[in-house]
Amino acid sequence: MLLNPCDLAAVIEADRHRGEARRHAHERGLRETRVERPALPARLIAAFTRVVRQDRRLLTDLACRLPDGKIGRVAMVQRDGDWLMVCRVA
Repeated sequence: MLLNPCDLAAVIEADRHRGEARRHAHERGLRETRVERPALPARLIAAFTRVVRQDRRLLTDLACRLPDGKIGRVAMVQRDGDWLMVCRVA
């Protein structure tokens, strides 16, 4: 059965607009969503804490075996003023 050109144009137009309201609502929701992040002082404290922790735990290039059988890397960890070599997940 052949459609007349006017009917075919109507079908194509209907297909083009199918789900349009849902798509627009989704895009509007994405634009209206406000990303909340921690305050500046909290971010600065977190950054400082990361730097301090890196000084206490230095990963080396040496490989080691973890208790579960996987390969890890040796880390230098300071405990009670002494530096210890421990195996950590890489």
